[in-house]
Amino acid sequence: MKIKSFLSKLENFFFHITPPFYLTAVILGCLTVLPMLISPYIDKKNDEYKISLMQETMRLNNLSLEIYEKNKTITDQQTILMTDYALRQCSAKRLSSKERIELASIITEQAKLHNLDPLLIIALIQVESTFNPYAQSHKGAKGLMQLLPDTARYINKKTGQGMPENSNLFDTETNITLGTAYMEYLLNKTKGNLEYALAAYNMGPANMFRAKRENRLPKAYSNKVLKEYSKLQKAVNAVYIAQN
Repeated sequence: MKIKSFLSKLENFFFHITPPFYLTAVILGCLTVLPMLISPYIDKKNDEYKISLMQETMRLNNLSLEIYEKNKTITDQQTILMTDYALRQCSAKRLSSKERIELASIITEQAKLHNLDPLLIIALIQVESTFNPYAQSHKGAKGLMQLLPDTARYINKKTGQGMPENSNLFDTETNITLGTAYMEYLLNKTKGNLEYALAAYNMGPANMFRAKRENRLPKAYSNKVLKEYSKLQKAVNAVYIAQN
C-alpha cells in the first residue's frame, strides 16, 4: 500500500513537471538554433557596414586629397605671382608680361624642386646675366645663370637631371634647371653656408675651398648677390605687409 502510494505521488510529480520541462527544452532548443538562423543575416549586415565604412573612408581620403591639391595649387600660384613681382624689381622688368610669368613659373618650379628661395635665383640671374638668355662670358659661361658647358655636364650627371649631353644652355628652362641644381649641390657641399656657396658658384668649389683655407676668400661677388637678394626680400615683404 505504501509502495503504491509512493508510486502514485511520483507519477503525479512527473505528470506536473513534464509540460514545463518540455517547454523549457523547446525554448532552449530555439535559443540554440536562433543564432544559427540569424548568423547569415548578421554577417551580411556586418559586411555591408564594412563596405559602407570603407567607401566613406575612401571618399573622405579623396576629398582631403582634392583639398590638399587645391591648396597646393593656390600656394604655387601665389608663389609665382610673388616671383613675378620680384622679377619686375630688376632687369626682367623689360620682358613682356607673358615672358615674365613663364620665367616666374620656371624659377618657382625649379627653386621648389631644389629647396631654394626663388628670390635667391632671381638675384643670382640678375648678377650673372641681367636676364639676357644669350649672355656668354669670355670663359665660355652661357645663358641666364652663366653655366660653363663642363659644369653643366657634370651637374647633369651628378644630380641625375637626365638631360642630353648637348643640351642648349641658351635655353631658359634648361639653363635654370641645371643652374638651380648646381646651386643646391654647392649649398650641400658647403653645409648650407650661402656665402661660401655663392663664392663657389663664381670661382668653382675647388678654388673656393683653397682660397678659404688660405684666408683669401674674395667676397665681392657673394656680397653683390646677397645685396640683390636682400633688396628683393624687402620689396616682397613690403607687399606682403601691405596686403595683410
